[in-house]
Amino acid sequence: MTMKINVKLTVLVALVAILAGLLISLLSYSRVLSSSHDEADKTIRSLAATVYNTAAAAAYLNDEPLANDVISGLLKNAMVECADIISQQIKENSESQCNPKQMYSETLYSPFNASSKIGTLRLYKNEQFVHEKALEQVWAEITGIFLIVFIIAVCTLIITYVLVSHPISMLAHELETIDFTHEETGRLKAQTRKDELGLIKTIINRMLAKLDERLQHERNLTLQTEKLSSNFKMICELSTNALVVTDENLILQSVNPKFVELWQKNSGLSEVIYDDKWLERICFEVESIKQEILAHQTLNDSLTYEIEVKKPSEQDKEAQWYNLTFSKAENMFGEINIFLIISDITEQRQKLLMTEFEADHDMLTHLKNRRSTRRIIERIIDNSELSPEFAILLIDLDGFKGVNDTYGHDAGDRVLVEIAQRYRALTRKSDIVCRWGGDEFLIILTNVNRQEVEMIAEKLVNVTSVPIAIGDELSAQVGSSIGIATYPEAGKDFDRLFDHADHAMYQVKKQGKNDFAFYEWQN
Repeated sequence: MTMKINVKLTVLVALVAILAGLLISLLSYSRVLSSSHDEADKTIRSLAATVYNTAAAAAYLNDEPLANDVISGLLKNAMVECADIISQQIKENSESQCNPKQMYSETLYSPFNASSKIGTLRLYKNEQFVHEKALEQVWAEITGIFLIVFIIAVCTLIITYVLVSHPISMLAHELETIDFTHEETGRLKAQTRKDELGLIKTIINRMLAKLDERLQHERNLTLQTEKLSSNFKMICELSTNALVVTDENLILQSVNPKFVELWQKNSGLSEVIYDDKWLERICFEVESIKQEILAHQTLNDSLTYEIEVKKPSEQDKEAQWYNLTFSKAENMFGEINIFLIISDITEQRQKLLMTEFEADHDMLTHLKNRRSTRRIIERIIDNSELSPEFAILLIDLDGFKGVNDTYGHDAGDRVLVEIAQRYRALTRKSDIVCRWGGDEFLIILTNVNRQEVEMIAEKLVNVTSVPIAIGDELSAQVGSSIGIATYPEAGKDFDRLFDHADHAMYQVKKQGKNDFAFYEWQN
């Protein structure tokens, strides 16, 4: 059980008082003992002076009975322990029984001659009596001191209980009952004390008021943090992008559901593995990107890379493309984290490729269009040192207008698509097959000689004339007139080459169609 402060203070005061009383008693005993010795010495001298004449007469007359009477009278005084008279005839000696240090002696002279020594009177002080007398006096003082100590201890106990211990106990009880779970904590009862305890209550109430403000501020911060956390979690979960947080070594720390979908789709694993190899499991050739991310030192600076994502199976022939945006930041613990956003740009990339395709291709036959073909030929001419010879074949379909007029434009479109496929099948990958417009096609044969051009042109004429199915038990047949211009003999720029190929094509039409002809330079 804890000792109360008033009891502690009382015990402390009592101990101090007792120690002080003991010290005072010791000092008092020494003082009283010294005083008793002085008083005893005076008494001995006074007794010696009283019996001096009688003792001198007994010594002068050598009267032993008288000497014995003197000594007996002296011993009746409690202050005298021993006494004797010594002369030539008288010797009353108790020296062997008494302490020589306590002896008082008086020389006896003749009553009739003051200069004639006749003996000695010796008195011995009763030291035990002196000590007993001094102790008796001191004990009375000690009793009084300890009575005072007892009274002081009781008063201290009562006063400290009333003024200190009980108020502190009440203050502790009030503090214990304060409820910190509510928005406002309790307060200590109003006080009227003007002492230190009253000041403590005032200070505690001020502290509680400040604590209320601090707690309310922290509650508001907590509420804001919870809202931010909830909103951030909602953003992460609803985000259409894969969100990733790693440490500075790219070891995976946390991900959102969209990343889990990406992981399961592209890694073939059901559970996310939180290590530094996660990027390799979902992407192609990311070592250089990883090195760039790890080497990047600037904080809060984002960079974006375009990456090709692995295909989960051989059946999936379409490549997937993602933008990987990363930024480094320092968290509240002084640690560097890397934040990554992986955005699916496959659809955008496909749209871009489709836009590029549409810009360079004919949408019906999927062959190169006029604009892209002209650009390619001009590039070939600019790099003619790499391709010293090529030929332009301008093809016009014979009888195509009749197919449109007889069977309709859908049938005409089927004819064009089929002819395009046949031409593409007859040419090499290095060659270019173009739908120039309407029923005209343009073919560029690269790195060929005249003999090779003739062989391909003949095959084109033959394959064009093969009937084409355009519906149930219906077919259409067209022919082809092909004009050929070779580089560099027929011209060194596109316009001249095209004009010469066109001229040769019309020569074929004049001569009966369904054939091919080279442009021949005429002086």
